[in-house]
Amino acid sequence: MPIKAITFDLDDTLWPLKPTLIHAENETYEWLKINAEPLTNQFSLADISEFRFKLFNDDVRFKNQISLVRKETIKAFALRSHYTEAEAIELAEQAFSVHYQLRQKVNCYEGVEELLSTLSKQHVLGTISNGNADVKQTCIGHHFSFALSAEHINSSKPDALIFNTALSHIENLMGQRLDPSEVAHVGDDFLCDIVGAKRAQFKAIWLEGHGHNCMKKHEYQKENASGETEGIVADAIISHIKDLPAALINL
Repeated sequence: MPIKAITFDLDDTLWPLKPTLIHAENETYEWLKINAEPLTNQFSLADISEFRFKLFNDDVRFKNQISLVRKETIKAFALRSHYTEAEAIELAEQAFSVHYQLRQKVNCYEGVEELLSTLSKQHVLGTISNGNADVKQTCIGHHFSFALSAEHINSSKPDALIFNTALSHIENLMGQRLDPSEVAHVGDDFLCDIVGAKRAQFKAIWLEGHGHNCMKKHEYQKENASGETEGIVADAIISHIKDLPAALINL
């Protein structure tokens, strides 16, 4: 079946994540130095980052809630710095607002803008992200008909819910039912993007060239409760996002 819609991961698929996050975190800490001196006099950026990672990994409440864990982190350090509860909550909201605006200032990989402009003429385009970037606030947001994030529906890739929700959005936009195989998903993380998409019966295109994959495998092997082995492979593998049109033709 021809591909009618394409969903994209965002971070490390359409733009590199690390430089954006480093800039946003450094600038937010500089903002805290000016606006929360009692906090930054006691705690470094490294202290804050270490606490945030531990909170995210240890507390199930934050599994799909990256924005919330950032706010809770600043609140926790504000309370340790003798702010009142109300003051800590307000400071956390303000600091997160600074960070979130900077989070959207991404620098896309070469060719992304042109690629999306071309693909959007013949396909419904959407995004599925476990991160908290708002693609609609970025320089490429106008190319997408919808954007889903883990924190908005409380489900992360590779869980089925976020892919099934994407399919429903596409069907509503097109006014017709689709076979899941008429949708292609593109992403850099083999487990989240490829395993998740294939379980949802989407076509899956793995972008392996940027070196940020949580799982660098060409095949996912896992034994299920029945003792059967689940073997998943990508439908296509590309080394640069500009190779996507050729991969779509050959699906």
